[in-house]
Amino acid sequence: MMKQFLKIGSVTCLLLFFSCSDLEKISQQMETIRGNQDIILAKQKDLDSKLAALQVSVKNVSTASKAPATQNKNQNKKRKTPNPAVSHKININTNIININIKLILVIQLFLVTQMQRLH
Repeated sequence: MMKQFLKIGSVTCLLLFFSCSDLEKISQQMETIRGNQDIILAKQKDLDSKLAALQVSVKNVSTASKAPATQNKNQNKKRKTPNPAVSHKININTNIININIKLILVIQLFLVTQMQRLH
């Protein structure tokens, strides 16, 4: 009877000893998980505040873009009366004509060379 009691007692002591060391490891792991969770929560709060600021700025942009559109519609409805006393100066740029002539010459030269290659 005493031998059985010693066997059972020694087995339970060994189980408790190993379970205590396992509990210690588990508690350390829980502490690291808790620390990581705190870091994740801090980052989530930071992202939430940035998202809220972004939503406010997008809302302000959308309302700002809608307001001038209504003003432009009202301005477009108003028609100006013609005024014969006003004269407008129209600038005629001769460089455009020169560019067009050069462009036509380049196109003709290209076409001539392509035709020569075909024959």
